[in-house]
Amino acid sequence: MKKIGVFGGSGFLANHISEKLTNEGYDVTIIDLVKPKNLLKKQKFINANILDKKKITKILNKINVVYHFAGIADIDKANKFQFLSLNTNILGTINIMEACIHNKVKKIIFASSVYALSEKGGFYSTSKLTSEMIIEQYSNKYNIKYNILRFGSLYGLRSNYFNSLGKYVSQAKKNKKIIRYSDGNETRNYINVLDAANLCIQILKKKYENKYFNLIGSKEFKVKNVLKKIAKLSKIKNIIYKKKIYEHHYKINPYTYKLRGGISLKPKKEINIEEGIKQIINETDI
Repeated sequence: MKKIGVFGGSGFLANHISEKLTNEGYDVTIIDLVKPKNLLKKQKFINANILDKKKITKILNKINVVYHFAGIADIDKANKFQFLSLNTNILGTINIMEACIHNKVKKIIFASSVYALSEKGGFYSTSKLTSEMIIEQYSNKYNIKYNILRFGSLYGLRSNYFNSLGKYVSQAKKNKKIIRYSDGNETRNYINVLDAANLCIQILKKKYENKYFNLIGSKEFKVKNVLKKIAKLSKIKNIIYKKKIYEHHYKINPYTYKLRGGISLKPKKEINIEEGIKQIINETDI
């Protein structure tokens, strides 16, 4: 049985990945600062910070594959607290790679971001792109297999207020209105978290080794059209657009900014966005 370590396994996407891996028979250890609410009996949880090199080196003993989904994931927080984001995301990645080499881990799968391809993103983009390059250099020197995954806009079950669509569903349910700080004409390529998790497990196959992937949905949507879907399904009418400049956010999908190209990987049979929004609405704890 393969032993898999999931850094950041309490997070939105990594939590779904951990659950699916466990259900498929993998021996899963979740490493995070917060214990997941839905920890399965067969899963092991270890509280650890990726900046603690000594501890994570000990944790990865006998681990075969690492999913590195830890770090500062919120772009606004990353750019407000640049030292925290650069230190955590870059040094944390170095620590994980050193621990992988020490323990002869066979493969690492890293959650990067489409912002690594974009002219936008500020310090967040810098931390992700730098981490990608670090992982590739370690692979070149030590022959550890890797995948770099850049995600479209994730949404779906277990999302919270920090997730874009989760936030708007919460507003609709609690306040009977949606507030968007833009004109809504930005485009996003949404991918349901369940589809993304399936792709992340599919990538364990040998044929995917040492490649960059953009994990995206099959369609682009204008944000305002998605908000209309949320409003309709939530049975509200009030959508408010306010002007506010987010200098680090992109307005159109950033895949055209080819800093280091990736292969687009899409689910063969994906959850359509209306069904995905219904899933969020039907959750009781948003």
